[in-house]
Amino acid sequence: MTFRFGMAVAATLALTACAEGTEPAPAGDVADEIASQEPGGMQPGLYAVGDGTQVYSRTRVSDDGTYVDLNDAMEPVANGTWEVRDETVCFDPEGDGEDQQEACWTNGPADADGSFMSTSVDGEQSYRVTPLEE
Repeated sequence: MTFRFGMAVAATLALTACAEGTEPAPAGDVADEIASQEPGGMQPGLYAVGDGTQVYSRTRVSDDGTYVDLNDAMEPVANGTWEVRDETVCFDPEGDGEDQQEACWTNGPADADGSFMSTSVDGEQSYRVTPLEE
């Protein structure tokens, strides 16, 4: 299975912009904010992407429309831009390689911890996305 959440990462939704000059919100605050949004809601921050038991990657989504995928050592492994389109979030990795094509995702409703399932628009891939503290 090819991992494409960020590199195709990620997910999707109604973007809640962060105020300039503010500190990142703790994961609990992010979880509360995400849970209060419509399905697919997400805001800038750091997220774990996996299957609910294993983390495949971490993705930092920024309010300037960029994202960075990070490995276990928190080193960048991919980056690009993202944007919300209706009910989906689309990630466009930098570059033009086979694994660097834009991918769009639909997010499910947030659980109490702020995590949610994100599914590729073609329905072939799904990941659990969990907000993390910065």
